[in-house]
Amino acid sequence: MSEQKKSIKNAVGQESTRSPNIKAASETKDVATNHRSATDVEGSKVESNKKNTPKGKNSRKKEKMKNMHLEMPSTTGTQPQGQAIPGVSTAPQYHAFSTLFRQDVILNPGSPLNANNSKYLENLAHLQLYQHSMQNNCVNLLRMNSQIGSLPNSPLTHPSSTSHAWSNPGTPLGNDQISPRFLQNVMQHPLLNQTYGRQGNLQFRQVVSGKNGFIKESPTKNKNGKKKDQEDKSFEPYLSAEEVDAGLKENSLVEGVLRINPKQFQHAYVSSSDRSLQDILIDGVKNRNRSLEGDVVIVQIINQADDSNDESKQKKGKVVYIKEKLHTRTCIGHLKLMPDKNRQKALFVPRDHRVPRLNIPFTCWPDNFYAEAKSYENTLFLAKIENWFDTRFALGKIICNIGQSGDMLSEAKAILAQTDLDVTPFGPEVRDLYPRLDYVIPVEEIEIREDCRKLCIFSIDPANCRDIDDAMSCRKLENGNYEIGVHISDVSHFLTENTILDEKVADKATTIYLVEKAYHMLPDDLCMLCSLFPGVDKLAFSVFWEITDNAEVLNHRFSKTIIHSCCQLSYEHAQAVLDSKEDAEMSFPEFYNGFNYKDVHDTIKTLGKISSLFRKSRFDNGALRIDQPKVSFHLNPSTGLPDSLWVYENKQSHQLIEEFMLLANMTVAKRIYDDYPSLAFLRCHPPPSGYMLQQLAKSLKPMGIDLDVTSAGSLHKSLLQYVDPSVADRGKAMVLNMLCAKPMTRAKYFCAGGCTSDDDFQHYALNVPLYTHFTSPIRRYADIMVHRLLSASLNYRETPKWEIDKVKTVAAQCNKQKYNAKRASELSTELYTLKYIEMNSPYVTDAVVVDVREKYIDVIIVAMGLNRRIFFNNDFPGEHKCIKNDAGIKLSKMELLWKATDTLPDIKQVIEVFSIVEVELNRDEDMVKVDTKLVRPV
Repeated sequence: MSEQKKSIKNAVGQESTRSPNIKAASETKDVATNHRSATDVEGSKVESNKKNTPKGKNSRKKEKMKNMHLEMPSTTGTQPQGQAIPGVSTAPQYHAFSTLFRQDVILNPGSPLNANNSKYLENLAHLQLYQHSMQNNCVNLLRMNSQIGSLPNSPLTHPSSTSHAWSNPGTPLGNDQISPRFLQNVMQHPLLNQTYGRQGNLQFRQVVSGKNGFIKESPTKNKNGKKKDQEDKSFEPYLSAEEVDAGLKENSLVEGVLRINPKQFQHAYVSSSDRSLQDILIDGVKNRNRSLEGDVVIVQIINQADDSNDESKQKKGKVVYIKEKLHTRTCIGHLKLMPDKNRQKALFVPRDHRVPRLNIPFTCWPDNFYAEAKSYENTLFLAKIENWFDTRFALGKIICNIGQSGDMLSEAKAILAQTDLDVTPFGPEVRDLYPRLDYVIPVEEIEIREDCRKLCIFSIDPANCRDIDDAMSCRKLENGNYEIGVHISDVSHFLTENTILDEKVADKATTIYLVEKAYHMLPDDLCMLCSLFPGVDKLAFSVFWEITDNAEVLNHRFSKTIIHSCCQLSYEHAQAVLDSKEDAEMSFPEFYNGFNYKDVHDTIKTLGKISSLFRKSRFDNGALRIDQPKVSFHLNPSTGLPDSLWVYENKQSHQLIEEFMLLANMTVAKRIYDDYPSLAFLRCHPPPSGYMLQQLAKSLKPMGIDLDVTSAGSLHKSLLQYVDPSVADRGKAMVLNMLCAKPMTRAKYFCAGGCTSDDDFQHYALNVPLYTHFTSPIRRYADIMVHRLLSASLNYRETPKWEIDKVKTVAAQCNKQKYNAKRASELSTELYTLKYIEMNSPYVTDAVVVDVREKYIDVIIVAMGLNRRIFFNNDFPGEHKCIKNDAGIKLSKMELLWKATDTLPDIKQVIEVFSIVEVELNRDEDMVKVDTKLVRPV
């Protein structure tokens, strides 16, 4: 090895060993911000010829960089070995050289000396001490006449007008000159740089000579003359756990769940501890401080003092601590080359704009990605955030290749991956932990249960349902009252606690329903064994009530039972009976156990009458229901693609089942809380944002819509007159329901022993003090927890030896999985909706206007319940003007003037909230987007 190579190797080695923990990685100037649009990134060009580059907003800065000089003596050529550089002695240079190391470490502890400090490399090339180590070679004394990127275009090449030895294989390195850019390339190489892949930022700083030969730096300044350093792009450190605890006790900090606006990622929100106040605004990625959607964060108010006299002004805050990282830090997106064709890192663009863009090191790239980047443009990847130190971007890695965008199977995999749902089938290790499908109920089990096989019991579920949790019965008593029973599958009898299977089921926590498939919480065989299919003896957990003809509940009891369902009905079957259709019997399925159509018909009629009285009483007593549109599909059996879609309608047959399931859940909740006040597994619904509800009522009042938001019941009663199908059109009802749903919070599971106030138990929408989930143990683990408590309460088993913390942990997992599964279901519905639009493009349909803003309107596609935003930009064939109304934001109007065409004259259109407009839908190139355009009125 030549002396020159040894010198380079030693220099690199010393740098790496002197600061092994200093983070090193940075962003090119081309990616100025983390969340620039894909179009911006792709449209950026790196010009090799500076003269041809048009001057833009950064031209002055570039000119300044070009004229920057190091105030150290230099030459325009090379110096023979051993000859001193005029005007500079060896000793001061050595002093400056060693000082440079110490100074950079002190001034910039977060920036590396080797890989990203162009000033250091520039000065290194000027030092006579370094030149002497090169023996028979000389060092180019180059000026920085152009901006150096944070990473080389190639590990072995760099821009230059001359041919270099390192670009020609077989040429000795010692035969060529060494430039600062080359040193930077060498020190960036992942095999030489120990800190490669960690965070750092390239800062260009002018270097001037100081007293006694010391080198000092002059930080660049922004337009206001203020110092501009890495702090502008780096995050603040978090507070310590002790500081957070003290701040929460002193009420100087606020704890809450972070919500990020999906349409404007710069804006995030955390609910105030006082729900009557407006949510705290977290403005900007820097103030969000590395937290993501769903994280439990600690927020410090940053504008409270300034606005103490203006209570109406929204508080602003910043995240100072992340208490729970509930977001997985993974995302689905596309991998692209950097605009400068960087060989060291690529750009990952997430589909979810709330997640930062990622720099992906070449070690994580797929095969031949650099050479064949075009072939990966349509490929979906799952990526994970590894580190995040810069507001513009994070550092990540590729976890796996999901598949091609637009392919339905790949898109379904992407949905499951981005919602962090594990659908791995159960392995053979759990197969012996539950009975086979040919299981026969033992005689001793029958003897300890109540035998209900002589009752007329049947189930009512969706037509394609395969996991039948519940069935119902009703018989008339001698005193004229009815004994109504809800029979729930006894899953806890088969799922033994504290086994491997129980742990896996608890981890899954819920069944996942996508449009094309259901991923069961339980093993498929166990689902079949537990489902209450007709014609087979089944084990159940039952609740019975004695109820009068006018729906008064006199008493109740619980029992473990054995049942034999006589019929499996769909909601359509039950609805035909409730509607008294003459041909209802023609479509009915087979009957078992000696019962016939008349038995089932009479039972449905009785249950329908009593459930209607229950429902009326429930809403009269202060309950609230806000219907959200739900889309259903008919899939082609051969292709699996949607042939048709429709918005789900909540009919009386659905309400029949709903009312008795609610009654069962409330009845069980009271029992388990009375018997186990510290272990009870319950479900609550916290009150909505009072501020948002009040603002909504205020904005709707000038439109003649008077909402009373003082309670759940008053909101329901005042809303009903505007959304009831008999008095309101479907589009207007959709808009009002959506607006009223926005301030609502999520319901959640909790352990009774972890609550300190009775208010924590309240269910806002149902307006009941206690509630739980008991009726769906095949698809929800929360219900299995409740079954175990109820079994112990009835002496079917010993009292669970649970710690409160364990119950709280299970509740947290159930909450997380339930939300993720719900989100996956929504994404799946949207995916198939978009596919239907693609297959029928251009799809023209009606939409109702939700909001009118300066440059866009928000609409709901009535036929699909799909929310879309329509922008008015240069593509609009006419003029547009937003007319604001001081009386209320909802009174704003959009005036459109459509220009004349060859066949049509000018036409004026006025759009306001609740207006019905015609829109044209086309699928965008990316499967997650729909191009929505307003159709010209006739």
